[in-house]
Amino acid sequence: MSEVVGIDVEIKGQSSVCKQMCFSVSCSSLLNTLSRVSGVVERRNAIDVLACINIKAQYGSIKLKATDLDISIFASLAANVSKEGEVKISAHTLRDIVKKLPTDLDVTFEVNDQGKLLISCGNANFSLPNIVSSNFPVLEEGDYKYDFTLLSTVLVDLLTKTKFAVSLDDTRYNLNGIYLHTDEQFLCCVATDGHRLSCVKKPKPGSVNGEFGVIIPRKTVMELLKVLDDCNEVNIKLSDRKIKFTCGEYILISKLIDGTFPDYKAVIPMSQDKQMIVESGKLASVIDRVSVVVSDKIKSIRFLLKEKLLTLHSNSQECSDATESIEVDYNETPMEIGFNSRYLLDVLSCIKNKCKFSLLDGNNAAIIFDEDDPSALYIVMPMRT
Repeated sequence: MSEVVGIDVEIKGQSSVCKQMCFSVSCSSLLNTLSRVSGVVERRNAIDVLACINIKAQYGSIKLKATDLDISIFASLAANVSKEGEVKISAHTLRDIVKKLPTDLDVTFEVNDQGKLLISCGNANFSLPNIVSSNFPVLEEGDYKYDFTLLSTVLVDLLTKTKFAVSLDDTRYNLNGIYLHTDEQFLCCVATDGHRLSCVKKPKPGSVNGEFGVIIPRKTVMELLKVLDDCNEVNIKLSDRKIKFTCGEYILISKLIDGTFPDYKAVIPMSQDKQMIVESGKLASVIDRVSVVVSDKIKSIRFLLKEKLLTLHSNSQECSDATESIEVDYNETPMEIGFNSRYLLDVLSCIKNKCKFSLLDGNNAAIIFDEDDPSALYIVMPMRT
């Protein structure tokens, strides 16, 4: 069965059944919805309709939907509908227009006799073409095997603390997303690009029977995070190839990455014998200052650890260098280890208070823990500097 339905060839000059559509809506509310929906749409598309948002006005609300054929997003917004109808309009052009309008006014949409969409707000008026096609493409949902609900704050925590480690290398497609899976006790999110790894665990919902493992694409994660603050709970449905999120007035359906996530547990070091505890924010500030002299794409930094003191050092090919020391809780033998400063800053941004570095030597990965959140674990590989 085809996964995408409703793609039709554009028919030039076809009259729309929605010629008389007319509605008005709060400009600020519309901008908020467009900001969350339009990100799914790619700016360049060979198929005109895929560059559009589909807007359907009926029963005192407008329904918006957009897709890139891998993700479909749906939203509902209260509106004053005087004439029901449906249009397909350039997503990014519409968002750019609404961004420029006064947020305290209503904006009116109307389709004229020529099939163009007229937008008016205050003294501003715009006319946009309506992309004519009989259907709008959407993803078929299929049969879902799992159905559970999470607090939106829990899902936000899972995703934000792992998304930074997702690989951007398209040749490693199975690492281009977050691995959402369960074991006997936990619901876990894991991401890695081969140089670092993030893993966060939460108690498994009672409605989940058995175990599953799926890879959610990076783009899906980024678009989902835009809507999760709009609701208290999010319902998640899973099949072998699709995942569906329902959050307040938003529904997002996405294909899953067809691949096998590596056995990440095998790379978690088990014999770290040195522990360093430090305030995350203070360490991040020092790393940021010391790495500023490094103009290389990879800003490497070196840790020199001795009792109660961490000294950070960096240098560049232009012979610039920087050094700064910070007091830490460390009582082991002195050691040195190098890191990519960006990787450390990404981890530290997820930790509000104290963090703990678990170390072995300068050639082995560091495990970083959040002292306030035992559910989170981060691994950063060392680098030669």
